[in-house]
Amino acid sequence: MRYKYFLFDWDGSLADTLPIWFAGFKKVFAKHGIEVEYEKIGNEVIGDWDGPARLGITNSEAFFAEVEAEVIEKLNSVTLNPGAMELLKKIKMEGGKIGIITASRKRWVKTALRNNGLRDLVDVFLGKEDVEFVKPDPEAVYKALKLMQGKPEETVMVGDNGKDIMAGRRVGVRTGLYFPDRYQEYYGKEGQVNFGPAFVFKDFGEMEKFLD
Repeated sequence: MRYKYFLFDWDGSLADTLPIWFAGFKKVFAKHGIEVEYEKIGNEVIGDWDGPARLGITNSEAFFAEVEAEVIEKLNSVTLNPGAMELLKKIKMEGGKIGIITASRKRWVKTALRNNGLRDLVDVFLGKEDVEFVKPDPEAVYKALKLMQGKPEETVMVGDNGKDIMAGRRVGVRTGLYFPDRYQEYYGKEGQVNFGPAFVFKDFGEMEKFLD
């Protein structure tokens, strides 16, 4: 691999959490009398802390507390997406550094990191509380590179939606979109591809061929 630094989104990228989050958001919105389809959740809520307010939620803090209560046990026991662990181990074997940057609160991720054996593989882990602005703002990407002493031209960033791609491109790193066929249930592939990732893949086992 000619790249040395690898930044990954967590939800929907390394971790198979999209079914958990989409079902959780839909259920809590319904409790508030708001019917929201998955496409709108994907476009306006996932990774966007202001999204619920735009859709009619008057107390966002209480809303996210309800969502957390709905999903936290499932998040703690989530598994990685196919091929992710093998790729991460290969990166470390070849001397690469790994960062996880997520718009989620870190407590929603830490247990799953431990349960999946990732804590010793990850060099940098940044969540919502570590930055002022979450993706698509590039703040987390800049901060992760600084902590890893990495250079943009030696870095790859992978995510499952346009917010990840935009953040990476604003810093000048190579970007990859993880989009297996099953994600069509959550948001349209064409809309995500239009953000301009350098490569698109369906399985982390395929990703290595894009890194030479």
